[in-house]
Amino acid sequence: MAKSRAKRRRPVKAAKKKTVKKKAAKTSAAQSYKPLKAPKHPQPGLEAASPFEMRVNLAKDLPETDVQSALDSGDMGFLHSFTTGSTVDGPGVRVVAWTTGCQWRCRYCHNPDTWTMRNGYPVSVANATAELRKYSQGLKVMNGGLTISGGEPLMQHRFVVKLFDAAKKMGVHTTIETNGFFGERLSDDDLAKIDLVMLGVKAWGGELHKELTGRDNGPTLEFGRRLAKLKKKIWVRFVLVPNLTDDLGDIGKIAEFAASLGNVERVEVLPFHQMGRYKWHELGIRYHLEQTEPPTTDSVERALEVFRSAGVEAY
Repeated sequence: MAKSRAKRRRPVKAAKKKTVKKKAAKTSAAQSYKPLKAPKHPQPGLEAASPFEMRVNLAKDLPETDVQSALDSGDMGFLHSFTTGSTVDGPGVRVVAWTTGCQWRCRYCHNPDTWTMRNGYPVSVANATAELRKYSQGLKVMNGGLTISGGEPLMQHRFVVKLFDAAKKMGVHTTIETNGFFGERLSDDDLAKIDLVMLGVKAWGGELHKELTGRDNGPTLEFGRRLAKLKKKIWVRFVLVPNLTDDLGDIGKIAEFAASLGNVERVEVLPFHQMGRYKWHELGIRYHLEQTEPPTTDSVERALEVFRSAGVEAY
């Protein structure tokens, strides 16, 4: 019979003295959230192949006090997504940060999921800056930069200014795409951190503009005039929608306005499309342009000619 092996007893280690740790200072909401890494539950990551991805409730569990604190301080923003390698959102090759939150309700909006602030990821300025730094050298080589779009970025103007400040310190070109309604929120010093403003001019007539967006266009036009006084570069963006914004007389007035400013480098005529229609359906929002077709090549060319005739470059 095999001899049984006696169990060896391990020496008992002296119990370690418990040390009382001092309570760490309370972290801010911006420090607590690390959203540049995709959350464990099934949600899309912050980086997106396209801004047309549907995204909702990404910050639904964030306390309202943290949301308000973020907006007040600018230490944290809310992003629908960011895309890299864009060549259509400013000069050169760009990283684009798409914010959530918008006070307008444009009938042709292709990202209605960006209307609601809580549909975006909470992202600290520090994390957003670290992400941008990964691309900073390449952006400079390719004459590109950072574009902040939306949604409406100026609903989070303090966050936007802080991120642009960080970008400028890296030597990265900065562009904002905005409807200009909250342009007065930016001081002249804030605007000094922005190299280019892509100003969305939706329509000319006040009634048509309200029908189209739900808001008056006076603040947008006034912001454009202010940018002209500061000699801040502008690209005007205009969406051409058949039977809605394609009246050549109205387009002519927008063209005259753009030409009168003296700081509009170009006008971009963007043909209406239906790439965001599915979002309206999934969100349960009535979509008024269900049967609207994209404009024809000829109608786009006619609109371009109106702008060019007024003396501005148009594409």
